[in-house]
Amino acid sequence: MAEGFDDAEVVPADTVLVDAPRLVEAVRSGRLEPFPWMAETLEQRTDLRRRLPWATSVLVVAQSYFTGNHDEHAGAAALAGKARVSRYAWGSDYHGFLRRRLRRLRRALLDEAGGGRCAPFLDVDAVLERAWAKAAGLGFVGKSGLLIHRGLGTWTFLGGLATDVDLGPCARPPVAEACGTCTACLDACPTGAIVAPQVVDARRCLVTWNIEEASDPRGDAPGMTGHGWAAGCDVCQEVCPWNRFAKRTTEARFLPRPGHVAFDATDAPTDVEGTPLARPGAAVLPALAARALKP
Repeated sequence: MAEGFDDAEVVPADTVLVDAPRLVEAVRSGRLEPFPWMAETLEQRTDLRRRLPWATSVLVVAQSYFTGNHDEHAGAAALAGKARVSRYAWGSDYHGFLRRRLRRLRRALLDEAGGGRCAPFLDVDAVLERAWAKAAGLGFVGKSGLLIHRGLGTWTFLGGLATDVDLGPCARPPVAEACGTCTACLDACPTGAIVAPQVVDARRCLVTWNIEEASDPRGDAPGMTGHGWAAGCDVCQEVCPWNRFAKRTTEARFLPRPGHVAFDATDAPTDVEGTPLARPGAAVLPALAARALKP
């Protein structure tokens, strides 16, 4: 696919995002209370052209980060008594790498078009990248709230380019929701954060308290300990039937660094610079492991 991404598709920038009202409701209900910037950028997120009024087209990209399961890299014996790390955080941080790849894609697109404007975006930008991926026909949003790509499963990083170059209509039809009667993700979530199909309460999600707000004492609240996850959580993805069809990435940057698959309070990694574990920070990783393994 374009510039090495696993999948990509175009969608007009004036497309109405049918999932935008979900974000508005999540903010108003308080489910996104730990992330005040979501409310602060709500208008930009729900309407791309409030932020980029010149945009004509959006090119959405997907990149797999799946490199296998915990026991394949650490071994069952090594995992015993350890707190696990979410797969996306095993290797190098994806933001810089994917942004560089998007810049190469930007140059190629504008060279071919003979000029224009183009703005890359990832999940840290005020863009509903999951809703744009759905609009572009890259997948459907499952009951876990994650995008499900039929060839890559849920193990994807999403991003794209907004441009004033007219790239034409979307070539793909929408992907029909295909969770059926399955409720595996709702049933398995260790903290009950998936409160209804496609409705996730960030106040209950482990990722909030062991990645985004790792030093917040609310992460030690009853029900938020003893879950076995030091950083992130993959439970809803591990139980998703669609991930049986996920293809492994060939991108070496996402392969696990030593000690980054699982650890306890005594052997938490300190070499976290340039990895997703730098977000919570090396200083708090021992405490996060202890919290995860608390009886």
